[in-house]
Amino acid sequence: MVLLTGVGAIKLKVWYGWDSGSGAWGHPMRQRWGLRPRQRMSPLLEDKLAFTVTATGSYQEAATVAEKWGCAVDISTLYELTQRLGERAEDQAQQRLEQMPVELDPRRGASELAVFMLDGWQLRYRGPGWGKKRSRKKRVEWHELKTGVFYLQEQAGRTEGGRGVLSEKVVVCWQEQGSELGRRLHWEALRRGLGRAQWILVGGGWGPVDLERSRRPMGSG
Repeated sequence: MVLLTGVGAIKLKVWYGWDSGSGAWGHPMRQRWGLRPRQRMSPLLEDKLAFTVTATGSYQEAATVAEKWGCAVDISTLYELTQRLGERAEDQAQQRLEQMPVELDPRRGASELAVFMLDGWQLRYRGPGWGKKRSRKKRVEWHELKTGVFYLQEQAGRTEGGRGVLSEKVVVCWQEQGSELGRRLHWEALRRGLGRAQWILVGGGWGPVDLERSRRPMGSG
């Protein structure tokens, strides 16, 4: 078995055989180390590559940076790793959303006002015709990204220059249905004290909001 690590490829001789208990073939050491079937990268190397992709602006840039710290990797490998980790993160998020959120700081006093800000904008993506000299398919596609922000009134302030600043907030982004954005943002807001806030203020489009019209006491329709 060959395992790619941060210090290079390591060749290992391990047992491989039939497990009568599970009725399948397998590697006991793979199971002990928590490796997936056919996984060729060590968990630490996958973590370093995932961080490199996150900290850079493109798969090509991530591959270039990874090569600098001693790991030559192609773009397709980084793409596959990103997709797989993204699916795993989404599964974990769905499991959390099925549970009742626990407030992060229940000892903090109840807030007079909880604030939601919602907006959406178009993001530019590569289309199926991207990079082709001739194509009837779109070279560029636009998709709406929906974003929600939640904070408590006492977490808002201003700098010496008068610029607005938030000492604490939560930001949730979602690309599909707006109802799913609301579900995720509401769950995060409950963790940060929404349930004990006296009033709720909701603003859309980051524009000016009529405070008297938008304020709603908790429990009202």
